[in-house]
Amino acid sequence: MISIIEDREQELRYPSTQGDDNVGGGKAQFKYTNQTLNTLITIDDDRRINALRRQRKVIDDCLDDVGDDTEIIVNELYFRKRPRYTLVGLVDNNLVGVGKARAYELRNAFVGECAKGLGLYDL
Repeated sequence: MISIIEDREQELRYPSTQGDDNVGGGKAQFKYTNQTLNTLITIDDDRRINALRRQRKVIDDCLDDVGDDTEIIVNELYFRKRPRYTLVGLVDNNLVGVGKARAYELRNAFVGECAKGLGLYDL
């Protein structure tokens, strides 16, 4: 999610501009731009960036409130680019110290808390 936020900030800092087709037209002299100030205001006010930051904070807060087993499950299933194990694989390979039923409960509780925090639905 960090790279998505950084990509959006880069879009705002360096917007693509159209070339000037006004060949031979005059140019204003002594025209000062507030590009830096406008960029900072735009980044602070951007809805997409603020939504992504809020989502990240909710997920970080949910992760702070869980135990080690839940953290291992969530990291493997949702945060790895290429997960090596399924939920059952984590249990079968003794990477978490709980059984299958409890692993599903931990995962579902985490997803439910995140959903509540994000305002998606109430479980």
